[in-house]
Amino acid sequence: MRWLLTAVAIGVGFVMLADFFYRHPLLDILGVAFREWAIILTAFALLVGLYNLLHVHFLRVLRRHEPNAGYSLLVLATALTVIAIGFWFGLGSESPMTWIFNYAYRPLQGAFFALAAFFLASAAYRALRARSIETFLMLIAALVVFVGQIPLTNTESAFNIAAQAKDWVLSVPAEAGVRGILIGVALGTVATGLRLIVGLDRPYSE
Repeated sequence: MRWLLTAVAIGVGFVMLADFFYRHPLLDILGVAFREWAIILTAFALLVGLYNLLHVHFLRVLRRHEPNAGYSLLVLATALTVIAIGFWFGLGSESPMTWIFNYAYRPLQGAFFALAAFFLASAAYRALRARSIETFLMLIAALVVFVGQIPLTNTESAFNIAAQAKDWVLSVPAEAGVRGILIGVALGTVATGLRLIVGLDRPYSE
């Protein structure tokens, strides 16, 4: 059974790879079919994930002695309420789902990102303490960018050194580092994909 799953995964991988590089009517038909199947499988995976979420929190509510049982009850009540409203009223500009999205989900999302900003500031403070030469250079670069972002330094002036230094840091060393990271991620993705296609890694058969 494992060899069958491996053969199917390798075959689909080679077909999609060939469809990306070559134009052929049969490859185009197979590529479209496989992509549609992937969308259907993704939808089923979302349903399985929703079931797992409800199942885990339902078991926590049944075990009343757990400290987070109240939060699990809140998650269950919210999820079931939103699902029931969505099935009953449907989607649309005048449906209650739109009201929930605009006046419940978006404010919570904004509050979460506002808290994330403070967490990022705290993490940056801990990470940029000058304990070595590398962290000292990172601290200098962060201060240059921070000062260069101040509106007073963005005014057009012959002595606008801070803004020019900020632009240089963002366009030369920072962009070079980001490109290096993206190239590394791309090479790692290609290597992982090739290992899956060739069959060296077989998570689908485990």
